[in-house]
Amino acid sequence: MSAQFAEQLHAELAVIQAELERLEARRRLVEELLELESNAAASSTPAPTRTAAPRRAGTAKRRRLPRGLISRTVREFLAQQAEPAHATAILAELERRDAAPQGAKPIANLQSNLQRMQEAGEIVNVGRNRWRLREVHSSLRN
Repeated sequence: MSAQFAEQLHAELAVIQAELERLEARRRLVEELLELESNAAASSTPAPTRTAAPRRAGTAKRRRLPRGLISRTVREFLAQQAEPAHATAILAELERRDAAPQGAKPIANLQSNLQRMQEAGEIVNVGRNRWRLREVHSSLRN
C-alpha cells in the first residue's frame, strides 16, 4: 500500500509542478504587459484630434433648405391642382422649384412630410398615395 500511496503523491506533485509552471508563465506575461504599458504611458503623445475630412475639389457644401419650404411648396402645388396629386408628381414639382428633400431617399423624406401634414390636418390622402388639400376635400363633400 505504501508504493501505491507514493505513486499518488508523485502524481499530485507533478500536477502541482505543472500548475506552478503555468502560473510562472502567466506572471511573466503580466509583467511584460505592465512594462509595455508603462513605456507607452511614459512616451505617450496626445491623441490626435478629429478634424473634418477634406472636401474634394469642386464639391461645395450642400445648402440646407429653409425651414417649412417643403410643406409650403406642397400646399401651393396642391392648391393649384384640380385633382389629387400623386407623391411622385409632388416630388417632381418640388425638384422643379428646387425645394425637394435632400438626402439619399427623397421620396421617403417626402412621404414623411406628407404624413406629418396629414396628421396636422393640412392635407388628405384620398387613396393610392394621392394627396389633396383638406379645404378642397371638405368643400367637395358638402
